[in-house]
Amino acid sequence: MKTKLKIVIALFLVAIGLYSCSDIYDSIDLNAANSRIIVSSQMDYGNKIRVGSHETFGDISAGVESRLWTFPEGVVDIVDSDNDVTSTEQNVKAIFNVVGKHEVKLHQVFKGEAYTTGSTNPVAKALDTTIVVTVLAPISIVVKANYLNTDGTLGAELNVVNGAKNEVLAGRTIRYTLITEGEPEAYLWTIDGGDPATSTTDTKTVDVRYKKLGTFGFTIKANTPRPFGEATVMLKDFINVIPSTDPVTMDDAQVIDDQGNIALNYSREMNAETLKASDFSVTLKNKSGATLPVTISSATISPTEGNIVLLKLAGQTLYNDDIITVSYTKGSLTTADAVFASSFTDVAVSFKSVNILASTTFDYGFETSTSADWVYLGWGAPWNKFTSAVTSTKAHGGKKSLSVQIDARGGMILGYNHGGDKGTFRLTAGKTYSMGSWVYVESLGDKASVPDLRLYFTPNTDWGIGPNPGFSADFAVGKWVYSSALVKINTTADYSFMLRSDNQGNSSALKFYIDDITVSEAKLRP
Repeated sequence: MKTKLKIVIALFLVAIGLYSCSDIYDSIDLNAANSRIIVSSQMDYGNKIRVGSHETFGDISAGVESRLWTFPEGVVDIVDSDNDVTSTEQNVKAIFNVVGKHEVKLHQVFKGEAYTTGSTNPVAKALDTTIVVTVLAPISIVVKANYLNTDGTLGAELNVVNGAKNEVLAGRTIRYTLITEGEPEAYLWTIDGGDPATSTTDTKTVDVRYKKLGTFGFTIKANTPRPFGEATVMLKDFINVIPSTDPVTMDDAQVIDDQGNIALNYSREMNAETLKASDFSVTLKNKSGATLPVTISSATISPTEGNIVLLKLAGQTLYNDDIITVSYTKGSLTTADAVFASSFTDVAVSFKSVNILASTTFDYGFETSTSADWVYLGWGAPWNKFTSAVTSTKAHGGKKSLSVQIDARGGMILGYNHGGDKGTFRLTAGKTYSMGSWVYVESLGDKASVPDLRLYFTPNTDWGIGPNPGFSADFAVGKWVYSSALVKINTTADYSFMLRSDNQGNSSALKFYIDDITVSEAKLRP
């Protein structure tokens, strides 16, 4: 018991001593028993350091008759020593000058058979210890950029230099890829003129769509807090966005606040002088299907994002249980590069809200999980007749989505489980939540039935939740569509998701992608 207490005291003292200027080990008396205790200044951080920096190794064992530290030849500079390979000192401070994994070895001979940490009986008189030190290069980043073709394939490489002014058609996408050294852990992109304008994705790849004309640059910063390192690449006048004859698309419509403002997200910058509120119409229905009067009081271009058209409704508050659609009749509206906007009819309007899943470990965007993390929940036939995979073939946001194929007459029941972590999220009793996702259908099958996708919370599952969405014969194929459903929570708990798809009435396979799952608190019409 006395020996264990002295070991605890020694470990406490070493936490201070490894960072102090004086050698505290000579004052530690552990001669009550032969005990091996080896420490290092970076042992709590995986013995990972940056090249050119030092690590201190300490032998605070009791009963040592002799010791020999051995370092790889040509790798370190042992401080205050002419010998950079071996040392018999109790404490050794070594500067590592070579990148890679290096073994630091210690051979000890004790006065008698020695205990090791955690052992209840002595093990041997002579003991060998190996500490693996990982020496990282300074952080460096190299940026590659490629055009992304309209079919999603990778196009030609851009000239990544200051002032290159690589020409990009308005509305087109550039894929940026990083090649790194030194194991950076965090990234921050700042992309002038791009969508997104900023990104902290850690996948080393980011797709940026340029929607407005002009010349733009970017900055990428990469860093690691420990062992500290950072690097920055900044290019000016890198992209020159030029007029395009590509058709302009209205990609999605969202209620952005409760004041009656709807944002229409166009594929490129629009010309404010050609915008007329009278060319747009909005239909508003309550949850019972009754049509409510609505008037568009103004249509403007967002002052910060030139591709966003803002429709303001006069004196009307919008609620999550409303059914809202927006239409545009082709008129005078053009892009900044003089391409006329096409008509669209009854596009569903979703709600912009805080996604509760963003602060959890649930991979709602399929960016960090693997196919193995999306597991079959064991319901038996027909719910096992499907295949699913995390893929980069299609993506609504980020780089990946979940590809799903439901066999003919089959079904799917799927959940998230990453090494036991189900990505749970807390929902509160008495509140109503909107849960939804973006879906891209590749094949509806025979169209003789209405297959569906349903999102369920578990536990306390509400099995009455309907299709979200239902894949009717006229469901849009070949484009991303957002669908949501409301669910009232009766019990406060930590919930997880079940994804269920039913294709039992279909004589052909149903193929779709799912991405960007959302859960947000809903505001209901009184």
